[in-house]
Amino acid sequence: MKAKKILASVLAGLMLLATAGCNNNGGGSTASGSTASGGSSKGVIEVSIPSYKTGENVGAVFFEPQVERFNEKYEGQYKINLETVPQDGFGDRLKQLAQQNKLPVLVQGGDLDWILNVVIPNGLAWDMTDWLEESGLLERAVQDSVDYNKDKGDGKIYTIPKMTVRPTGFYYNTAMWNPEEDLSSLTMDELVTLLGDQKIAFSTAENGWVSALFLTAFIANQEGGVELLQAGADEKITDFSDPIFVNAVASLQQLLQNNAASNSIGAAYADAANAFMSGQAAVIANGPWMSSEFNESNSANWSNGFDGANVKASLFPGNVGIENNRAFGEWWISASASEEEIELAKAFLEFISNPEELEAYLLAEGGDAPNIEYSEDFKEKQAETQVLADLAADTTEETVYVPCILDVIPNSVANTEFGKLLPSLANGTYTPEEFCDWMTQKSVEASAE
Repeated sequence: MKAKKILASVLAGLMLLATAGCNNNGGGSTASGSTASGGSSKGVIEVSIPSYKTGENVGAVFFEPQVERFNEKYEGQYKINLETVPQDGFGDRLKQLAQQNKLPVLVQGGDLDWILNVVIPNGLAWDMTDWLEESGLLERAVQDSVDYNKDKGDGKIYTIPKMTVRPTGFYYNTAMWNPEEDLSSLTMDELVTLLGDQKIAFSTAENGWVSALFLTAFIANQEGGVELLQAGADEKITDFSDPIFVNAVASLQQLLQNNAASNSIGAAYADAANAFMSGQAAVIANGPWMSSEFNESNSANWSNGFDGANVKASLFPGNVGIENNRAFGEWWISASASEEEIELAKAFLEFISNPEELEAYLLAEGGDAPNIEYSEDFKEKQAETQVLADLAADTTEETVYVPCILDVIPNSVANTEFGKLLPSLANGTYTPEEFCDWMTQKSVEASAE
């Protein structure tokens, strides 16, 4: 089966090289999705890039204005236009463009297997190692992300490393449940005891996101669990027979049976969020990007007396923040881009990585930029948002970062299969051991494809 994967990658490479040979006829090339508006004679380089962070997507709230700020700063020199692509089809869109030798100048992500097995081996990404070192951007980058890029790129860096960390914990409504304890310093068993019969807004449809976060925390709070999850960032987990997994699933089953909000079974993430913001649950696990939902400006989404001012946040017990720092960055540059387009791409990546933009991003979506010195204005504004201040206070040098379970299992299992069986775990049809056996079976099958 491994031979199948190698053959598929070789064929993909040959197809890409053949397409490139047909399109690059010696007259120069401009990556599709990018156009030189007027060319260098007018001094404006204009490109279009596909993105899912547009329109109604939650990421558009910050990203679209950020692109506008870049265009304003470089008016008359560079301009970026955004092409809307739905998030659920975004990865396939990038692969399609790559097969047609039409990658955009700036590429926003792509799934891990594709980057590792197609993009890097076939030279689709521009080597930014020297530029990152010369520009000083590496000094702001998260070291684990830098190391991961080099490990997977044979010493070279092909994606701009992460500049921020956004550890995921959980939110709680103090009007319903207001513990005095420092929740991140507890154990998961102590947290469960403290919760009593309080309800948690779980999701079990789609990828079972909220349930996966709690499962991750249960794994990380066992001896050896952190190491298991962190190792999965480099090599996907396909064997769930370890007692750490079985015990964690048993703990998750207990919560699903005793503490799940009434709409949890079959709930997508949006249903879980609604349960929390309508007073049907006292707790929801989610990332810092949810913080904006508790602003008065979003009160139209609240009901049954819910008030965002009552919400506080915490990292998980054991001071665990769910965040995969051993990862590629969000952006890379197409190797087929022209020199002028690469200059635009570098300018954009420098722009979004400058301290002012990083601070703006953290205020909008939460998190921490560990290698920049915060301005006083940022500190004051961060303190004005309770949940961001809570998470910032919990995020210390002692914080333990682990990737979510969904990030360390095969993509097909994470995206669909995991959520499918959660209702059977909740109603007791499957025991924890049977659930783990099923996870192992599905993961092995997926890794052999």
